[in-house]
Amino acid sequence: MIPRGYAKNMDIGLITSAMLLIAVGLLTQFSLEWNSGRLVGDYFIHQLAWIILSLIVGSVCWILNYKIWDRFAWLLYIVNIVMLIGLLIMDKKISGAASWFKLGFMSFQPSEFAKLLFVVTFAGFLSRYRQDINTIPILSLAFLQFLLPFGLIMLQPDLGTALVFVFIFFGMLFVAGVDWLTIFLSLVICVSSGIAATPYVLKDYQFKRITAFLNPESNPLGTGYQLIQSKIAIGSGGFLGKGIFNSTQAGLGFLPTAQSDFVFSTICEQAGFVGGVFVIGLLITFLSRVMRVGGRAEDMFAMLICAGVFSMIAFQAIINIGMTMGLFPITGIPLPFVSYGGSSLLINAVAVGLLLNISVRRRKIMFV
Repeated sequence: MIPRGYAKNMDIGLITSAMLLIAVGLLTQFSLEWNSGRLVGDYFIHQLAWIILSLIVGSVCWILNYKIWDRFAWLLYIVNIVMLIGLLIMDKKISGAASWFKLGFMSFQPSEFAKLLFVVTFAGFLSRYRQDINTIPILSLAFLQFLLPFGLIMLQPDLGTALVFVFIFFGMLFVAGVDWLTIFLSLVICVSSGIAATPYVLKDYQFKRITAFLNPESNPLGTGYQLIQSKIAIGSGGFLGKGIFNSTQAGLGFLPTAQSDFVFSTICEQAGFVGGVFVIGLLITFLSRVMRVGGRAEDMFAMLICAGVFSMIAFQAIINIGMTMGLFPITGIPLPFVSYGGSSLLINAVAVGLLLNISVRRRKIMFV
């Protein structure tokens, strides 16, 4: 039975901004199919199917009490680890990385699920040990809980998702009340260790991406091609864009992965500066509503979930948009709610469902 007040107390700004971002993504897929000569193509159909599934699953998470996730936190953590280990064993490689499970005509990316599973399980851990959070034993356990999924994702290797984990980890520690100096020193150690381990951890294609980011013109037809075409697409859009059915760089195939990693470049080419600002505005609106929900949460577990989701969405949005402009190396991180990809969309929908559930349960008087 659904408690009274669910619809009335739903955060309209949160759901509206998320739905508009999804709509922008779907319209972009349709326009790319149209520009390539297909009225309705596979990308559009697949994305539409994933949207329907995501709305169903997200609605279930909206209705289901979020505290159930805390009750099964350790089980979910084990499922997360087993899933990531299973992926490495199966070793389904795409673009040099073991990233996908294939289930019949559908495939999903376990690392996308791993991010949200880590958020809810880590929120459960931090909320239980909040009083002792600044002690060495608890901080050590927190680091170990982060290190295992992080290490498994690095072994795929999926550097982009691993970096998302780092941002989630430190964001949630900050909200949990860990001393800021401890967080700062930990960040310094992590960055230093990452730089020192770079020659031993990064694959050849990842080195080439960094080289392309620093100087894409050094190999304009190879490693620098994507970034150069992305900048051309963004610049050619001007202030108002070429129109959604007049895309050339993205629509005619000059810009690789225009429907996924470089969807923001596609939007800027079609809708110009105005379209880019509109998408960024929707993302800022969504993140501000997440902060609002977290500030009104009735317990620390809920607040930490909000912190984790905020960190996840914010980092992905900043890196994705930045890499299309050449501000960051190309990592393959999707633009939340907008990029083509069922796994990412489904997990974001689950996150929205959780946030809505936290929002409507913020006042206990609602349920008496």
